[in-house]
Amino acid sequence: MKNSANYVVDLGDKFHSTTRSSSLYRYWRQLHRQQRIFIIVLIALLIFVYFGYRSHSTEPIRNLPDDFHLHREEINKDKEAWQRKRIEENQANKVKVEKQIFFNPTNERQIAVRDAMRHAWKAYRTYAWGYDELQPLSKTPSAWFGLGLTIVDAIDTLYIMNMTEEYRDAREWIEKSFNLDSDSIDKFNSHFEITIRVLGGLLSIYHISGDNIFLKQAVDLGERLLVNFNTPTGLPLAETNLKRKTASGYRWTSDSALSEVGTVQIEMRDLSRVSGDKKYEDAADKASTVLHNQSKKDGLVPIFINPLTGRFSGGVVSFGARGDSYYEYLLKQWLQTGQQKAIFWDDWIESIEGVRKHLWRLAYPEKLYFVGELMGMSSFSPKMDHLVCFLGGNMALGWYFKKDLTFLLDMAKDLTKTCYEMYAKQETGLSPEIAYFNTDSQLNGQTLSVRDNDAHNLLRPELIESLYYLYFLTGDTIYQDWGWKIFQSFEKYTRQTDGYSSINDVRHKDNVRPRNKMESFFLAETLKYLYLLFDNKNLFPFDQWIFNTEAHPLPVYQH
Repeated sequence: MKNSANYVVDLGDKFHSTTRSSSLYRYWRQLHRQQRIFIIVLIALLIFVYFGYRSHSTEPIRNLPDDFHLHREEINKDKEAWQRKRIEENQANKVKVEKQIFFNPTNERQIAVRDAMRHAWKAYRTYAWGYDELQPLSKTPSAWFGLGLTIVDAIDTLYIMNMTEEYRDAREWIEKSFNLDSDSIDKFNSHFEITIRVLGGLLSIYHISGDNIFLKQAVDLGERLLVNFNTPTGLPLAETNLKRKTASGYRWTSDSALSEVGTVQIEMRDLSRVSGDKKYEDAADKASTVLHNQSKKDGLVPIFINPLTGRFSGGVVSFGARGDSYYEYLLKQWLQTGQQKAIFWDDWIESIEGVRKHLWRLAYPEKLYFVGELMGMSSFSPKMDHLVCFLGGNMALGWYFKKDLTFLLDMAKDLTKTCYEMYAKQETGLSPEIAYFNTDSQLNGQTLSVRDNDAHNLLRPELIESLYYLYFLTGDTIYQDWGWKIFQSFEKYTRQTDGYSSINDVRHKDNVRPRNKMESFFLAETLKYLYLLFDNKNLFPFDQWIFNTEAHPLPVYQH
């Protein structure tokens, strides 16, 4: 032991190596013969595996059999062929778009409307360019979506009015600055509003201009909106974050408005037709089928629905806020698909019968017909939103394709007259947002009344829309005359030094109290419908075009 200790100290690593070798040798000699054979075989096997792996891993690719490369090329060719086939199928399915030609105004009324459009656009261009809307009193921009909303929403109006310089500016902005990956849109916004205003605007201008830049932007947007339909029912969620490509319901309720789930199908279906990709139309059809299969009361449904379960809630039935455009799109989807999908007509005409049975009333003493609301699916309320005024044009359009249903035109005329009286009875000649009607024939008070909270006017288009339909369907110039009076009231009480503004009180002409907001739909809808109303001919024949709920014209298809 002593000598061993001296070796360790004096000879260092060399001694350690020798000692380990001697120990291993003694250990090896102590093993049984079978154990030594097993270890030798195991080591030989490991050496064989190692050199076999090394030889294969370092084998040059050039030495692989020729058929390996051929097989690989075949796979790549098959993949490329599949991709080409898909592109070719999409191209084959795409509709052909023909550029539309529009000329300058044909009469003084149209010239006046185009001048109003120029005034509104110039103010937006000067003080809010690239932002969503203009605040005309403070001359500052307003952010909402972060998508240059007024530009996209109004560009087809510029094109129709032949405002070429303004159109070129708008087109350039959409081509170079419309950015769905911008930080400005990294937030949740209304899926419904983006669909009808932005997607609808891009599709419309593509159809009438034939410019592919608008189709490119529409496809990018539609792809991001599609995520909202990824629910158990296929009904879209209420909000979308376009940058993050995510969807959400409202944070304060699990419900969506009826109009939010029922007023996106026309745009998505059109996107499929122009892109050749059926997935957008498939999503639209699935949502429509879910709505069709729900239980209804004579075609009427409540204004709230849960998109996750498909169940309605609340019991309020209205053709005004939160309900209006669901019914509007029933008829227009039937028209858009060449009158081939009967469920849309069946649901629409049933809803009109529901109006006649439950919502249609006479107001006294002037005997004006109006459309009220149901509370709890049963109790009648004599309240009518200005938004309901779309229904006159909607019923007249339905009559045009089913002229044996004369009651549709009669109701359209009666309702449109009442809506005009909502304007004419105010000091400013402009309608309030909501009116209440007297249904008691024994009372000799006012036929309609306006409450303080409902006296504002938001530059809405719904009555002008109905006047447009009724003029071209009946030829009666009274509808043009009514439209001209309303336009003059807009000029007198809502026109500002820069742009136009909503007002707080239509009842007092000396104190209208402007609201510092110029809605994008004033340019996209109200001025557009006025311009079309005053034309000598219908620029968008009703058997060839439909308007989405934001007044963006889209073509009728044959199936």
